[in-house]
Amino acid sequence: MDSPHTPASVRVPFGVALRRLRERAGLTQERLAELAGLSANAVSSLERGTRRRPYPHTRDALYRALGITDAEREGLEDGITPHASRLPVPPWPVLGRDTEIDTVAGLLDGARVVTLVGPGGVGKTRLALAVAERVAVAAVFVPLAPLRDPADVLVAIATELGLRELGSRPIGEVLAANLRGRALLLVLDNAEHLTEAAPDLARLLANAPAVTALVTSRAPLRIRGEHVHPVPALAPSAAAELFTDRARQAGNGGPADSGVVAAICARLDHLPLAIELAAARTRLLPPARLLDRLGAPLSTVVGGPRDAPERQRTLRRAVAWSHDLLDPPARELLARLSVFTGGWTLDAATAVTGAGEEAVLDGHQVLLDNSLITADGDRFGMLETIRAFAEEQLDGEATVDRHAGYYAALAARAGLWEGDQASRLDVLTAEQDNLRAALRRLAASDRVDELVEACFGMWFFWVVRGGFPPEVSSPDSARPAFVAGWAQLPRGGYAAAVGHFTEAARLARATGDDVVLAWTLPSWAHAEIYRGNPAAAVPLLDEARSFGLPHVDSCVAIGDAHVLIARDRLAEADHLVGACLPEVEARGADWPLAVLLGIQGRLAAVLGDPGRGDRLLARSVRIFARLGDTWGMVHQLTHVADAAAMRADHRRAALLYGAVDAIAEQTGARIFPQWQDLSDRCQAELLTTLGTETYRTLRQEGRRLTPTEVVTLATDPGAG
Repeated sequence: MDSPHTPASVRVPFGVALRRLRERAGLTQERLAELAGLSANAVSSLERGTRRRPYPHTRDALYRALGITDAEREGLEDGITPHASRLPVPPWPVLGRDTEIDTVAGLLDGARVVTLVGPGGVGKTRLALAVAERVAVAAVFVPLAPLRDPADVLVAIATELGLRELGSRPIGEVLAANLRGRALLLVLDNAEHLTEAAPDLARLLANAPAVTALVTSRAPLRIRGEHVHPVPALAPSAAAELFTDRARQAGNGGPADSGVVAAICARLDHLPLAIELAAARTRLLPPARLLDRLGAPLSTVVGGPRDAPERQRTLRRAVAWSHDLLDPPARELLARLSVFTGGWTLDAATAVTGAGEEAVLDGHQVLLDNSLITADGDRFGMLETIRAFAEEQLDGEATVDRHAGYYAALAARAGLWEGDQASRLDVLTAEQDNLRAALRRLAASDRVDELVEACFGMWFFWVVRGGFPPEVSSPDSARPAFVAGWAQLPRGGYAAAVGHFTEAARLARATGDDVVLAWTLPSWAHAEIYRGNPAAAVPLLDEARSFGLPHVDSCVAIGDAHVLIARDRLAEADHLVGACLPEVEARGADWPLAVLLGIQGRLAAVLGDPGRGDRLLARSVRIFARLGDTWGMVHQLTHVADAAAMRADHRRAALLYGAVDAIAEQTGARIFPQWQDLSDRCQAELLTTLGTETYRTLRQEGRRLTPTEVVTLATDPGAG
């Protein structure tokens, strides 16, 4: 058995080590499963490697059944695949930072917050990523540069963690509940303009004692427990190595005089970003000529505060110098691209900058060649230091207005009920920062009509992926009231939702907006059913059916099924859903399909057909996971947990109830009273069977499962 210090490349995987120990004990998979209280499928999955992260209670049960020593247990634990960190992969390895990496990693051993401070371009982000890779089993990178409001910092953390801003509870409480007991490193990048959020971060860390934060900023956060680490410029030898490496990548592979390279780096104060910008120019200018060109511009560039720190002014001069070497079209393009937040596509750049397609394409190549923008797949970005400089060069507000118009139109025509809903939702998710900026601009410039249409196009996005629509006042349109109703319904604000939908229906009738009326009626019906008034839903559903809109009809079918369930006509509901499922699936929208699959799966389990129920519920869970819909997942996971409890799959049921707890706390979602009554009975019986201590332990463990682990547990009956 390997020791804990065996290199990862030669560690024995958990499944292989488990099989060896089982065979040594003379046990079959079936016998080991019986001794451990697991299914034979669970043991088989572990040994085959299809499950690489067994839950702690599963490992403990196996260790007891095998009677292994502490050393053997360590070897097994050593072979478990660790949680993957969600960190961006830098395009190049970090150079010249070994000492800093060791120092900061050591600080994180004892400090809850370590803030890397220094001027823009000194390499704070690259250092933070290298440290995170070194020290963290689980780390999450949170880019803060696109944010403008300190109140959005906790929302950004929640978004990167995969949480949804749906619950009625404050986002800080939701985060604390999710992170409590989790060992996690939060890498918060570019925090200098959001220091007013520091108290929120301090409260979060106080409520999540296993979480630490590694922050990059030009200034300290000044919160209790913070350890500030100034990031120095590169040592001369590391700076020269960086210049030579980047020049080679730029296409200048010839030898360069070491004295010239050293002089260039010294002229740039050994700042990594300034060096990279200069090295990108060696494709056109040999280092000796580059050094000559660096002389005058650095002393004559205008702009920026004269009392700024020298290195900050040096970086500004380096950016300005690189900017001034561009031709006028490229300079203008760079300035106009500064209006984007969180990145952009070529199509967006063409529309927003007002340049022609070929000019935009050629300009992007020039800017990439000069390291002024970055590329990641089909999206482009700009470092905040460069973006701030480029924004200063922007003339007038026409580009900002085009940006708002472009993203308003993108939202209005998102077509979230057409074709692949998950892919269309992903498009809006990628553009969230730009969409927020656009909606703010529309509101500030009194472009109410565009704002109304954009919000109406995004209502389903906010339901599924989280977030709140802006408040819009438009007395002649039913659409803001409709959107406001859906802002309340997933959060459990049923009475408020009914009020908004009532107003939306009134305005839609008065203005002849049949599209909004058709969508409002089943939405209103759902709110009535959820608040225990199915009789009021029936005429609303009947009227909605009269419009003959396919996706509205899918939502009507959901309402019809819920009315039957509320009236305890379960067999009729099962028949109705089975009859309409093929047509709903043919319409191509996954969300109503997932809802109906979940309803029928729950009905099948209650009506005594657990096998059919498992298949239907598993498919529903997979669709909701692909859509990223945590509201839907609360319903389906509760159904799966209840079904597991009903057939005495006790451990799996308790884990799933814990997973539901974690998601429900952030969504505020509730399931039907009829289903909740059954679920309460299932949970009470499970508590009696397992005992309070075991039940509580498993439920707490379920709260800590990752989204991927939850989906696996919910869709594989042998995974518990």
